Amino acid sequence: EDRGGVLVREGRDLASAKTPERLSTGAVVEELALEPGLVGPRLHFRRLTGTGPAEGWITTELENKVLATRMGSRPQADA
Repeated sequence: EDRGGVLVREGRDLASAKTPERLSTGAVVEELALEPGLVGPRLHFRRLTGTGPAEGWITTELENKVLATRMGSRPQADA
């Protein structure tokens, strides 16, 4: 079942509390940390565009499904 968006947790641990909102599909986030996890890499992010929590942790890959991909360098708004 596709619920739309990506499940976000408040902490790195998979047992940490889920946030009330999911990170919207297509949201752009800033990587704060990327760490190995039990079911897939765990990304600590800050949301730049889209909807959902301003900050949190997501799994980037789950059961051979890519949930988040790296875009590369982003242009600086104000240098």
